Amino acid sequence: MGDTESRVAWVRLARDAAPGEWLLPELEAIREGGEARVVVLDATGAEAVEAMGAEQLRALTLFALPVVCCFEGEPGEGMADIALAADIRVCGAGGALAVRPGAERLDAEALLQAGLVTAVAAAGEAAGEARRVAGVIASRGPIATRLAKEAIKRGAGQPLEQALRFETDLTLLLQTTKDRAEGVRAFLEKRPPLFTGE
Repeated sequence: MGDTESRVAWVRLARDAAPGEWLLPELEAIREGGEARVVVLDATGAEAVEAMGAEQLRALTLFALPVVCCFEGEPGEGMADIALAADIRVCGAGGALAVRPGAERLDAEALLQAGLVTAVAAAGEAAGEARRVAGVIASRGPIATRLAKEAIKRGAGQPLEQALRFETDLTLLLQTTKDRAEGVRAFLEKRPPLFTGE
């Protein structure tokens, strides 16, 4: 992956402190650093943790950069909430989640069928698959990926016509970027694009 790997910020969730105390400030520092294009929240090996508050989970859901979460096994309620707030979720074959307190845990295949995880990796391979997915995202134009996320998150709650208008506005904005011109040049020259985020 080379340079693409340096554009993936890896955040391990297995820590002593509750995520509500440190996760959002750490993500904001990553965003402000300007190097990362995608964040992976690694919940493999994380035990049950104190649940984050509703506002904190909303902030995680709306975080500007794409967020991939990976987990193995059956993370507790706090970790399940974090995983579900991520944009993309990868679990190991033995993974399971309860989507709300007191609900029956869904195994990996049921989570995939319900659209609650994006991919099911072989047992023990969730982190590797998350790294691969994050690398693909990081290789794309950073402005385009951020605006695609914005279109999905903000458009989901809008009437279809209004959401499509919003998406069109973002597409027009993308047409003015240097990255768009680089993408066209790279395609015509049959080479990989070198996106700068401009």
